[in-house]
Amino acid sequence: MKLRIPLCAALVAAPTAAPLSAWTPRLHEAATVKAVRMVPRRLSLLLRAHPQILLEAARGQANDQPATAADVESEFRTSLCRIKVGGGAETLVREVGVLAHLVQSLNDPSCTTGVTPLRDVFEAYADEKLPKLVVTREPFWALDAPLDPGPRLEAWAATKAARAKLLEACVDATGKRLGPWDDLSLPFAQLQLSFSNSVHATANLWILLYRQAGALWPLPADPEAPTLGSGTQVP
Repeated sequence: MKLRIPLCAALVAAPTAAPLSAWTPRLHEAATVKAVRMVPRRLSLLLRAHPQILLEAARGQANDQPATAADVESEFRTSLCRIKVGGGAETLVREVGVLAHLVQSLNDPSCTTGVTPLRDVFEAYADEKLPKLVVTREPFWALDAPLDPGPRLEAWAATKAARAKLLEACVDATGKRLGPWDDLSLPFAQLQLSFSNSVHATANLWILLYRQAGALWPLPADPEAPTLGSGTQVP
């Protein structure tokens, strides 16, 4: 992905869009914390150094409209531009927090339109089941994939739409749960898959950013890196 400086300047000059609400703030926090553990160590150290800024951005704020693949790609490009143009650590951490929120929203199968009975019921259910959710193993495709996130975002949006259709049969028009909602049910399976996918999607988009502009980030030194005899840290 090649971005010209004038385009970057225009994007950076625009205010950062307020992240949209999808998963509950607790789900966004949990997914973001888990994603931090999956990225290159020095990037992880940077994010861990500013936890309040990262998690505040990742939680987002109330908004009826869900994130689309285009919203996530736009934020990805804006984040990349801000990194290339320059900015302090706190600004960069806030940017990746917003990006985390949006891509996690893109993986919430109940959040396909405005506020609906399904969305209300499923997100309350997600909060209830959060202690039981785990992250399953998925490939870190961003390590050697093309740098354009667009095709992946579109694929995630299509998966979300398919999952939403399955969930719609589990709630009536008033928001009453239909059929089982226990740990062996379809709603729980959709929740587990979507949460795990959200964590991996967050980590992979961060890795794509890191591959393109990591050299420009104010990354902290790795305290566990080996040193030369003179005490100079090995890069």
